[in-house]
Amino acid sequence: MDLSSWHVLVVEDERDSAQVVSEILTHNGIRVDVARNGYECLDMLQEFEPTLIVMDLAMPEMDGWQTLMEIRANPTTAHIPVVAVTAYHSANVAQDALHAGFNAYFSKPLHPVRFMEAIVKLAN
Repeated sequence: MDLSSWHVLVVEDERDSAQVVSEILTHNGIRVDVARNGYECLDMLQEFEPTLIVMDLAMPEMDGWQTLMEIRANPTTAHIPVVAVTAYHSANVAQDALHAGFNAYFSKPLHPVRFMEAIVKLAN
């Protein structure tokens, strides 16, 4: 599958985590931009519409939960698939993320093949 037309916004405050997610995506031919927090994400969404957003839940300033609420409240961005990733995995967090409006949920560390299979299904 040709993913070269995809443009993914990775929202992650931890440099190493952002790099891991970016490398998985770019390895598959996907263009990636990185925002370091929710505010940066919202600013970048005024400049382009990504194929999907991969967002950490725990970030300073504006976390993933708050950022998702802003994305879903805006009619121009509400339709963009948003995938939650977090190092603080539990069944409750996964359920809460899906109920909050995230399209998918992944715990860190990511399994590259399963992660890619899931986001390809999500964005098609």
